[in-house]
Amino acid sequence: MAQVQPSIDKPAALRATHLLREFTDVGLKILADLAAQKSVGRGIFAFKVGEASDALSFVAKGTLRLVPREGGDPLGEVSAGDTVGGMSLLVEGEHVLSAVAATDVELLQISRSVFEEMKKTHPRTALKLTLALAQDLAERLREAKGPLREFLVWQISKQQTESR
Repeated sequence: MAQVQPSIDKPAALRATHLLREFTDVGLKILADLAAQKSVGRGIFAFKVGEASDALSFVAKGTLRLVPREGGDPLGEVSAGDTVGGMSLLVEGEHVLSAVAATDVELLQISRSVFEEMKKTHPRTALKLTLALAQDLAERLREAKGPLREFLVWQISKQQTESR
């Protein structure tokens, strides 16, 4: 028997994200219509280190723990209102951390292929999302401290070098 996904109010879930704080209701509706919903049960990986990173995920419900390649203690958590995978819309790459569901999780995802199509069908929304991702990255780098900051800078420079 197929499991039925819980109903998520996509525009409301997207409105709750920091990344989309400058979006209009029209822009949020466009993204909501394009976003795919993914359910991840407690204890299940949403993604693993080394897998292709090809979607921006908005956490609509629940909490994901971010764990390093070698396992061990979680490096952090993301919960409702947070995003993961934003860079995947801008550059090809793989996940550098794994994300395991600490609770039942509902994600809204914009894949790279959907984003590429959005550039043609809704160019203003795609541009606004690109600018929001760039601003979000800059804020995360500015707020990161110590080894985490060094790791993020190293990963970004590594991806830029590989994409050339």
